[in-house]
Amino acid sequence: MSAGDQGRADGEASAWTAPFTNAARYYDALYTRERDYPAQAARVAAAARELCPGAQTLLDVACGTGLHLEHLAREFRCEGLDASEPMLEIARARNPGLTFHVGDLRRFDTARRYDVVTCLFSSITYAMDVPALRGTLRTFARHLVPGGACIVEPGIPFDAWVDEPVGHVRHADLPELAVAMVDRATRRGREVTREVAYAAATPAGLDQVLERHRFALFTGGEYIEAFQQAGFQVRHDPQGLDPARGLYAGNLAGSGPAGS
Repeated sequence: MSAGDQGRADGEASAWTAPFTNAARYYDALYTRERDYPAQAARVAAAARELCPGAQTLLDVACGTGLHLEHLAREFRCEGLDASEPMLEIARARNPGLTFHVGDLRRFDTARRYDVVTCLFSSITYAMDVPALRGTLRTFARHLVPGGACIVEPGIPFDAWVDEPVGHVRHADLPELAVAMVDRATRRGREVTREVAYAAATPAGLDQVLERHRFALFTGGEYIEAFQQAGFQVRHDPQGLDPARGLYAGNLAGSGPAGS
């Protein structure tokens, strides 16, 4: 490799940013049209009430910009947790008065227990492998009161994943923001690398962001086993918030919520 080639390679490598950092400000514009957040929050709340009728407190793990919490907070005393501080800045502005934590979904500790723990929009796939998936569910269990509810929206199951040579395009045209996103996912075994490019125009000028995400594919049996090993009685709702993913809802062994 020539010095010029090495320079280009280093430049390309340095251009990639961590997921949901520099592009956090574009997230809501691109995704709010795809998902009915009020309806999804109502469905999650109903599942939580079914499992834990007296539930009062809720922690949303990998809460992102707080779009679900905006609606869940009308029924529960909510907190949120996410690994991305830029996403949490938006969540705090959207949900003033709520408590938010920066943390890794696999090994966080808020020093509190809740009646309900949720983890939505396939964020659980960032656990990366089966041992970490099991550990993540144990982390969720440690943050629940006995009898508490855990609701997880999984990723597309391993056996349902379809490799695509070209990814997808999303775009949004708002009064002071025009943004487009293209992505491409490649799979090796159960690990998927998703490369995402954003191009945006605002009154301040043009912006380009490159992100690289890595996540894992799990089977339905692996999700069930991880729940059970963490002490949950679990069921799978195939409709869920998205029929391509479904929803896992677990009840932690023990008596009802303690009114935390």
